[in-house]
Amino acid sequence: MRKRVLELGSYVVPAYAGMVLAEQGHHVTKWVKPGADPILGLHRGDELWRWINHGKRLEDRHPRDLLSTDERWDIVIDNFRPSTLAKWSIDPARIAKDRGLRWVSLRSEVGEVSFDLIAQARSWMEFCPWVPFYVGDTVAGLWVAFKALAGDEPGHFVIGHATCMQKLVEGELVIDVDRRGDAIPWDQERYTCVEREAVIDYRGTTYREPARSREWKLAHLWHHDGRMVI
Repeated sequence: MRKRVLELGSYVVPAYAGMVLAEQGHHVTKWVKPGADPILGLHRGDELWRWINHGKRLEDRHPRDLLSTDERWDIVIDNFRPSTLAKWSIDPARIAKDRGLRWVSLRSEVGEVSFDLIAQARSWMEFCPWVPFYVGDTVAGLWVAFKALAGDEPGHFVIGHATCMQKLVEGELVIDVDRRGDAIPWDQERYTCVEREAVIDYRGTTYREPARSREWKLAHLWHHDGRMVI
């Protein structure tokens, strides 16, 4: 059944979650911050904006106004700071209960600071600051979209930004082994990386995965309607 989704918040996480839901056929209305979304301030942010918001209905009315209309929402997603919602007198738990909808919020586990400031600035971004590697945002966006569709019961559901990354990287594993050396603890096959190519020797066979050019990515990963084509 197609859902009517209201996407609130800014930057990548809610936009990516909304894009995933829109691509699955759900009706997504996106709140657009008057002026400029922070995405547009990024290098080539206009390309990211067009891709991540395709298939949505855009509204620049205040979130409080969108929630006060007679339009019925099945799902609301957001990444607002709790203090912002409080300032606007928006109570997700009360609204979800009164209207019988699912509201999924992404929150930081550390105050009101985005986990990306830690995960990306102190890991990948520290070593390759030129790469637009929004891994924390896109992983969180997938979890928000999944949680939005994971059940029919109404209510306000909060998931943690850092938890999304940890669940992807470590799953449910608790690993206590010597991590020194270049071998993967649970898979003794060896991975190497040469110029523009990743190499793995697996059971006597060498597999090579080349770095993909922009032209290849546009042809294979970014179809005309935004869907990934493999």
